[in-house]
Amino acid sequence: MAAFRIYNLACSELRFSRYRVAGKLLLDKARGSGYRKRSNFLLQTRNKNFIRLLSTEDTSSTKTAAEAAAKTAGDDALTADGKTSKFSDTTAKLIKPRPLFPWRSSPYPLPRLVKPERNNTSPPDEDSDETSQQISSDEEYYDSDYFTKGGPLGQGWISPMEPWFRGVLYANSMHLLNVSWPSIILPWTRRKWVEEMEWCFCEAFLRGVNGMIYDTYMLDESDERDRNENIQSDESFDLVLDFDHTVRKHKGTTENDKRRILDQNEEHCMLQYNLRQLYQSAREHSLPSDVNIVLKTEPVGAEIESMFPVFGLSRSLVQDHPNLRHSYRNLAKRIERKQKEKQSEGKQKLNFLDIATIVAQGMDELMESSAKLSEDGNGVITIIAQVSIHCREVFCVKDVATGEILQGYPDENPRDVTHLVRFEIVVKDSLEPELLVGRWQITDWDDLLDGNVWFT
Repeated sequence: MAAFRIYNLACSELRFSRYRVAGKLLLDKARGSGYRKRSNFLLQTRNKNFIRLLSTEDTSSTKTAAEAAAKTAGDDALTADGKTSKFSDTTAKLIKPRPLFPWRSSPYPLPRLVKPERNNTSPPDEDSDETSQQISSDEEYYDSDYFTKGGPLGQGWISPMEPWFRGVLYANSMHLLNVSWPSIILPWTRRKWVEEMEWCFCEAFLRGVNGMIYDTYMLDESDERDRNENIQSDESFDLVLDFDHTVRKHKGTTENDKRRILDQNEEHCMLQYNLRQLYQSAREHSLPSDVNIVLKTEPVGAEIESMFPVFGLSRSLVQDHPNLRHSYRNLAKRIERKQKEKQSEGKQKLNFLDIATIVAQGMDELMESSAKLSEDGNGVITIIAQVSIHCREVFCVKDVATGEILQGYPDENPRDVTHLVRFEIVVKDSLEPELLVGRWQITDWDDLLDGNVWFT
């Protein structure tokens, strides 16, 4: 019962109040057994609960996010074989404008999640994993996305760190979510908590995509009730997003529409402002032609790639006090300065205990600073989780007039794809026995915003 109560406290906040069934949070009924074996998904015939999404008008945002969308989603999703395509050079090219829907639909994980393998003299095995990268030199090895983009920890980290260190960060994050240390240490209780969290992340991702599509294409307020009623989940946990709609030429958006979408109360939004802005901007700056967008996706499983705490900082706190953004960089410089002082005195380098002491002092200072700057006087801690969501998906963007496939695949065959979704939650250090846990929010998926990092 204690573990279940802890789970409810930490997980039930995975919601977007505008996209839930009235009076009942579906995530409170989540289970972890309906998706664990992906092979079973192909063998079972089940009734589908479809989320029908119908779009009408257009919205807007800023051009900066559209450029990010074109860079990532446009490049990644235009190939029909699921592999990422990149521009071969940096020379100026005349490129035909395309209707833009930022989305990555690929069976391959992001390159930063795949640790490269050093190439040996033997020829590559024909049966080897296609996602593995064969690297011939040390320079190429350490210049790979795995090392330059933080690996499973993601952008904002100078390296992927060692597995044991990532494990320590993961365990501390669980404890900050009010999971007891015995429950973390015991494998069966830890596994149960992780499975429940993974399913909650699955459903939160689907709800976030659902809300993004509705907001981007500006459904009338009269459709709000239908939208909520179409989001259903039963005991078999079949939850499918089924979007197939022709988007007409956009006619521009009013300032009221912009404020309605982008100036919402950030605390109650499942998608963070920059991610909402990305899609609004992509919609505004896409080619004004009729396109048919097909996106049908069903989460069948998930895996938490990493989870780590950011002590003393939150996204909103850094936004209000920009000088806090580089707090951790300044802490690293302090360690480097202490190291040079030791060497100048002819002493040995800092040992592990010395570094740990400096880091602990720095964390205490950050927590005290955040408590002074917070309205309620509580220190803040942000927990960031990155989750691979495994889906069966159909994705296609087609020009209605010419029939040209602009993004995705020409057929309607479901494919196994993986989306990497980045979540954040703020925990407050109060005088209560348990920490005050806030709401989870999606800040990025598939690195469309390069992690949407704010703490470095």
